[in-house]
Amino acid sequence: MDQVVVTGIGAATPAGIGLDALWASVDATKACITAIDRFDATSYVCSVAGQVDFTAEDHLPSRFIKRTDRFTHLAVVTARQALADAGVALGVDVEPERAGVMVGNVLGGWEFAERELRKLWVEGVRTVSPYQATAWFPAAPQGNICIDLGIKGPARTFVADRASGAYAIVRGAQALQRGQVDVVLAGGVEAPLSPYGWLCLETSGLMAKSRADQQPQTLYRPFDAGHGGTVFGEGSLFLVLERHESARRRRVEVYGEIAGWGLTTDGYMPYYTVEPTGRVLARAMRVAADQSGAAPAEVGAIFAHGSGIPVEDVTEGYAIREVFGDGADHIPVTAPKAGFGHLLGAAAPVDVALALWAMRLGRVPATVNLDRPAPGLDLDFVQGRSRSIGSWEHSLVVSRGLGGVNACLMLRR
Repeated sequence: MDQVVVTGIGAATPAGIGLDALWASVDATKACITAIDRFDATSYVCSVAGQVDFTAEDHLPSRFIKRTDRFTHLAVVTARQALADAGVALGVDVEPERAGVMVGNVLGGWEFAERELRKLWVEGVRTVSPYQATAWFPAAPQGNICIDLGIKGPARTFVADRASGAYAIVRGAQALQRGQVDVVLAGGVEAPLSPYGWLCLETSGLMAKSRADQQPQTLYRPFDAGHGGTVFGEGSLFLVLERHESARRRRVEVYGEIAGWGLTTDGYMPYYTVEPTGRVLARAMRVAADQSGAAPAEVGAIFAHGSGIPVEDVTEGYAIREVFGDGADHIPVTAPKAGFGHLLGAAAPVDVALALWAMRLGRVPATVNLDRPAPGLDLDFVQGRSRSIGSWEHSLVVSRGLGGVNACLMLRR
């Protein structure tokens, strides 16, 4: 099969704008989670989040801002960044009909929707924005990226809970291998910081619970004995994917390869997050490795899902141990999202970008707040600070969603 490579990255995360800001933050083991200042969150079980310092007016026309939600603003800006980083000029390097967009999203655009629904109930039906129907739904970023950039090829949005962004990357790679496109923007975006959006996350049962005696930046603790749930955040990250032959012809720099993927579903029981042995997740890991041609011993680092939910952390550990056996004693495992929050639909794309950059630099970032691994988790966790391990060829990225939706990606340097 054709090699699918990453040639561009655009990012807006709680660590800052761009990949450089993101890497600098995780490399320094910096914690970017803060008390929510977008609305009064004191009555929620979790009143802290990863928040992006992003002002739409600095990047986008006011008319566009008026008819779209924040998650679309983040997506359009980072999609532009990614294309510019890849040096792709639509109509020159690739025809618009041969470019595609694949987006992962979970919640949609509730900041816009809530504002307009409040008008509906308080001021009446005639005060609601005519863009209400098109601004909030999860596919809004997909459509607006296509309009903004002039993309006319395949465009899809994937809603698979926290694995949504991984599914978008897989579908983008498949579209390239099947010859349907020449360039794909694939990634994810999330802007959950509105009263209703945050309530949806609370009622999912996945959130960590804030405590008056605990600092915001210490609440998210993947794999730690004190883990008690996820701290979520907003953000967007898009990758430019193309075939290796195309990148070589254009003489552009390649970040790395999407070498394999595995998709499985636990199908265990309703309303339960995951199957309790981790074996179905392990199968997704094996499929990703097999497709890439990488033996377990060739995997140099694992960028874990690391939700901080005890049953998910433990079963992820079980899966890693089942796939890698005793070799897991020597594979660094990290969940850098602990420093800036789980970005839902953007989480897997962020992990992919970090893994590619880590392989380039020969250094694995640490997991913030991982002081003492939880009982039963006997893996080689990267704790305290980044670890220099020299050169390695393959990294595994793990992504999971409610109901046991598993998506694993194998990356090659």
